[in-house]
Amino acid sequence: MEKMKSYESMSVQERWDVLAAVANLYYNSELTQSQIAERLYTSRSKVSRMLKEARELGIVQIHIREPWERNLVYETRLKELFSLKTVRVIAAKDADRGRELQRIAEAAAYYLDSIVKHGMVVGISWGNTLYHIVKHISANHRKNIPITVVPIMGAANIKSPEKDALDLAKDLASAYGGKYRYIYAPLFLNNRELKESLIKEENIRSVLDLSRGADAMLTSVGSIVYKSWSNYLSVKTLEALAAKGAVGHIGGHFYDVYGHELETTLSERMIGISLADIQRCPEVVCAACGESKAEAVLGALRGGLINTLVLDERCAERILETAG
Repeated sequence: MEKMKSYESMSVQERWDVLAAVANLYYNSELTQSQIAERLYTSRSKVSRMLKEARELGIVQIHIREPWERNLVYETRLKELFSLKTVRVIAAKDADRGRELQRIAEAAAYYLDSIVKHGMVVGISWGNTLYHIVKHISANHRKNIPITVVPIMGAANIKSPEKDALDLAKDLASAYGGKYRYIYAPLFLNNRELKESLIKEENIRSVLDLSRGADAMLTSVGSIVYKSWSNYLSVKTLEALAAKGAVGHIGGHFYDVYGHELETTLSERMIGISLADIQRCPEVVCAACGESKAEAVLGALRGGLINTLVLDERCAERILETAG
């Protein structure tokens, strides 16, 4: 194509014609970029740039049909109300919480897949929701993307180690062909002095520093109402936290419905990054399922702790009702 030699000096209409022709060869005729370059007597890199330009100008519009139905009205309202970067509200199909959780896990895995890039550091919390997300990625999304996955908190879930941040970090890194780091310490120590001593240890300090600078974090929220830590903290402790106004927790930090962290002895002897560290992360992906998580998610939203949210329709509805 002789025109390719003078592409840069073409009029807008002429360039659109060429871009449309190149896009048609690539997307409809299914020629490779190298084949198109050979046919048009140009370079493969130029064809690549032209295809990108065609997308940017709207000549090519790509629509992806996700395997789950979304409530776009709720997504828009949540995004506007809380200035969120991304929202996925998965439509409720039935009353089976197990199947609903699975859809949330699939949607969150799908989103994480879209943002993970070579060399990224990904921080991870712990819990049942994240266990299902990582399990889905391991089964369906294995790739060769060298990332580093780090826990944002010490070991917590003693009775279910596969749902703890340490094992989840290892499994997520394995799914992407990356590497992981451990924090060799429990989440809560017996006293503040022991905590201050341990966080000076090279291994613990270096992992926490890596977590603080993570490019993205994957977390859920724990609910006081749901008593998601009943296997780790006593019912008495959870009731005391509720009496202080706690509605949820992220990474071991308990907060109220406005996202303010509660001052407790737990936070004083906890090993993990701070809520301020989480707020500074450019991409905090939170997945939550069920109405019982609504207050905990709302507090996290008001506190600016998350900027990407994946949740079910019922949880989203309750949040919007409560937030007014």
